[in-house]
Amino acid sequence: MTPATSKPIEAPLQKIAEAITAKNSDFTVLAARQFRYSLRQSRVELTIEETRPFNVLEEFIIRAAIEFTPSPTVTELAGILGLDPVFVKSTTANLQKLNTLEIKSKLTITETGRNYYSQSSVPQPPYTSQIYAVADPLNNKITFHPEPLNNVLHNVPDLEEFVTIDRTSVDVATLPLDKLLPSLTTHLPEAEKIVTACREVATAEVTWKTISIFVIFDVLEVGLKFQVRSGKQILEAASNWLETLHGEDKISLSSLFTLSNEAIAQECAEILARK
Repeated sequence: MTPATSKPIEAPLQKIAEAITAKNSDFTVLAARQFRYSLRQSRVELTIEETRPFNVLEEFIIRAAIEFTPSPTVTELAGILGLDPVFVKSTTANLQKLNTLEIKSKLTITETGRNYYSQSSVPQPPYTSQIYAVADPLNNKITFHPEPLNNVLHNVPDLEEFVTIDRTSVDVATLPLDKLLPSLTTHLPEAEKIVTACREVATAEVTWKTISIFVIFDVLEVGLKFQVRSGKQILEAASNWLETLHGEDKISLSSLFTLSNEAIAQECAEILARK
C-alpha cells in the first residue's frame, strides 16, 4: 500500500483528497468513500399571526375606548365622528373579533387592545401555511422547504448498514415549537410575523442524501481523523461523531473501506518514516 493509487479512495473523491493534503501537509488521506443516509421528510402546517398598522378609524375607536370618560357607545362615537353608525359598527365589530375591544353598552378596551395600541398595530386573523420539514440526523437539525426534496435513490451504500444513526434529537413531531422557530424563515418577529404552531399533517416519508467520508492520518497528532463532507462542505458534527465511534471501537474501517488494521498501521508507519 505504498503508492497513493493503492489506497481505497473512490475516483470521484480523488481530487478532494488531494486538496485536503495540499491544504495541510500533516494530513494524508488513507481512504474515501461515498455513502447515503436517509432523511425524514414531513409535511407540516404552520399557524401564522401577523399585525398591520391601525387605519385612522381603528386608531380613533381604540383611543376613544381608552381615553374617553365615560367610554362612548358605538352610536355616540358615530355622532362624534360625523359618520354613519353602520360604518362605525362594522369597524368596531372587526376589532372585537380581533380581541382588542369588548362591546357592551359602552366600548371597552381589552388588555390585548392596549398592547397593540401601544405598538400602533392591530392583529390579523391567524392563517395557516403548509411546507416541508426535513430532519437530518447527521447535521442534527431540521430544515424547512416550500417544496418536497427529490427522493432520488443514489447507487451508493447505505451508511446505516455499518452504523446506527440516532434520530431522536430531530423528530419534528416531538420537538417543542421554540426549538423549531430558528429554522423557520416565515417566523419574523421584527416584521410582526409570528409562527404560533407547527404540526405534522402527513406521515413522514424517506428521502436520501449523499455524503463522502474521508479517513485521514494526522502526522502531527499521530492519529486518525474522520472528515464527513456534503459536496465541499465539511459536516463537523458528523465528523466528530464518527471519530468518537471509532475511538470506542464501534465502527470497522475494514467494513467501511476494506481497510484492515494491518494496512493502516503499515501505511501510517511509512508516512511517519517519510515525514
